[in-house]
Amino acid sequence: MKTQPLLRATCAAVLLLATASEALAADGFKLRFPLSGTLGGEIVAPMSSEGWFGSVVVTDVNVSGVSGSDGNSLQLVKSGTFAPTSAELAPAVAAGNITSQAAALLSARTATYSGTVDPNIKMHQTVTNFLLGTILSKDVYGGKLVLAANIPYAVTYDATVKLNSTTPTLNPLVPTSPSPTLTTAANTLFGAGYQSQLAAQSTAATVATSGLGDIEASLLWEKSTEALKVLVGATLAMPTGDYTYTAGSLKPNIGYGKYYTLRTGLGVAYTASETVTLGARGSLGFNSQNTENYVRTGDFYAIDLAAAFRTPVGVVGPHVTLLRQYTDDTGGALGGNQVSVNGAGFFYAVPLPALQGGLNIAYMKTLDTKNSLVGDFVQIRFSRLF
Repeated sequence: MKTQPLLRATCAAVLLLATASEALAADGFKLRFPLSGTLGGEIVAPMSSEGWFGSVVVTDVNVSGVSGSDGNSLQLVKSGTFAPTSAELAPAVAAGNITSQAAALLSARTATYSGTVDPNIKMHQTVTNFLLGTILSKDVYGGKLVLAANIPYAVTYDATVKLNSTTPTLNPLVPTSPSPTLTTAANTLFGAGYQSQLAAQSTAATVATSGLGDIEASLLWEKSTEALKVLVGATLAMPTGDYTYTAGSLKPNIGYGKYYTLRTGLGVAYTASETVTLGARGSLGFNSQNTENYVRTGDFYAIDLAAAFRTPVGVVGPHVTLLRQYTDDTGGALGGNQVSVNGAGFFYAVPLPALQGGLNIAYMKTLDTKNSLVGDFVQIRFSRLF
């Protein structure tokens, strides 16, 4: 099967460029690196000598939850001070929930509380990326320079957030009160307000929207022999996506935030035999500070591995991704919040002679995560030379 001429279109780009983004609200639970993986059937193809290439990539993302630092479902601590105002007390008195005497006594008292919230987050996201690049004709140290841009032009998602929590019991009133009736009245009033606040936050974080994502620009150097292809380069991700910071909110954003990410990387593809090609990619990511909320997401590294097997009906194989944040987030409310993700899946690639290009279909599922989105990813990538 003549796969090489039709799959070579984005061999260079696939080894080092991200092709999907998944974002949540706060600076945490995500990094500017595609959890869907970056290696596919194109690793069997030789590098093109020069010219323009392009890809259209559609990624379907299904997020089933968010993991905490222990690898289990995320649990958030919600704490504060209960200090009822007259605007809150008057409706309770009118409804007969508390007496006017209790309301007068509560207006002069406060109490602290601390509860655990389970943020049940479901999200379906579709990202359409347009990848455009060119391989320059001039030799540079025996290889070629590649310039590329990755534009997440159409990002749509539906996010449903339900904040579940058992109403915590208030700590003793200050000033203290010897009356059990007053304590009961305080807990009754607090409980209604606590659950009402969670419901309002859940509604605010449940959205359906679309827009432009964060654009990435890359400069790469590639060199290939008959058995080995090597690609070295850097990608700059820019804050072009729609993003609005709302303190204390889990409302998702299309953009990651008002900061930049520089990813450097090394990718290799080794032809072990006529039917087997092995691919590997290592990346280092460095983040600047978010200028809107002054949070700095920690730096990270990632390793992608893939094995491609040529068959009479196409190229198939497994791929895995390991993503680790190795420095803490700073300036945020979630602490160090280091992201850790292991993912595994498979891909299938086939040439499309009628369209003068190649098609790669990939599936990836997160298997072990900490402080991260949990879910699975289906990606369809069409590539061709111009």
